[in-house]
Amino acid sequence: MSIRPVEQRQFIDTLRRGAFVLICLAALVCTCAAQTRKPDANKQDAGALYLVRQSDLWGYIDRTGKVIIKPQFDVAWDFSEGLAYVKAGVRRGVIDRKGKWVFELSDLDFAGPYAEGLAPVQTSARPPRYGFVDRAGKLAIKPQFDAVRGFNEGLAVALIGRQYGFIDKRGQWIVQPRFEKVSSFAEGLALVVVNNRHGFIDRTGAFVVQPQYNNAYNFSEGLANVAIGGRYGCIDKQGAFVIPLQAGYIGPFREGLAPIIASNKFGYINRAGQVVIKPQFDWTDGFAAGLALVKQGGKYGYIDPTGRVVIAPQYDSAHDFEHGLAKVWVGGLLGYIDKQGHYLWPPTK
Repeated sequence: MSIRPVEQRQFIDTLRRGAFVLICLAALVCTCAAQTRKPDANKQDAGALYLVRQSDLWGYIDRTGKVIIKPQFDVAWDFSEGLAYVKAGVRRGVIDRKGKWVFELSDLDFAGPYAEGLAPVQTSARPPRYGFVDRAGKLAIKPQFDAVRGFNEGLAVALIGRQYGFIDKRGQWIVQPRFEKVSSFAEGLALVVVNNRHGFIDRTGAFVVQPQYNNAYNFSEGLANVAIGGRYGCIDKQGAFVIPLQAGYIGPFREGLAPIIASNKFGYINRAGQVVIKPQFDWTDGFAAGLALVKQGGKYGYIDPTGRVVIAPQYDSAHDFEHGLAKVWVGGLLGYIDKQGHYLWPPTK
């Protein structure tokens, strides 16, 4: 009996909102810091397709709202590197941007999006084993790991037993599995945990910043936010504090700003540690494509880098803008808006 693929919206939410998420043995869950986002969020990809639901079936539209692949799938994921996992009845596999089936899956389940030309897959064994397929569906790395994370900067997280390490695209260990927890490489360094202390290694597995923090996040824009005893600050790649430890959470820098928490409200600081958007929101997670998603009064909306509300909080859930559009949910229905808050695709079931 096959293990059902990870449900995509949950998978993406885990990627976007999780602070330091581990790979589970029972199911593939991304190991990455909260700041992980798809690259080129500011760039408008003329060929980008967007997942939509209509009459309980999934299909795809372009950024003008035109239906490119008519809703016909029982399960569908966002496109990654021009390919998307779909399921229609008993048929399941990967399609291209024209809706053409590239390959079908029989003995394997798709377990994650494409990254750097490879996608993670899992076997139907109990417990499952994880490996990677190429763009033609051919096994590139045979399933042999207890869990994996997609490739980033040429390496992928892999789990054997209870130890994490990093493999290359041949499936060879580059950093031997010896860590309690890990995050994917970002800006040349990877966050790892040893004896419940967070530090950073380079691609050889050597420590660049020794494990010493109670908590930490990936490097982003040259800085990593770290915590010691409940106080947060930001370090450079030599481990020197650029923003000193202080009370209250500091998040990852994106587009020059980082979220902070003060008096149970979220705001933003700049790289000098100065408050530029006073804490006033119930939640926020950083800027992407010039706007930041915020939560206020139980609803989601968007602000600009000055803190001005550009799209009023009105959505039950929402994602960052990507290629000029953002996913939003109202009453459990998925829609797409542009940066003026206009619907390109109204919420549909």
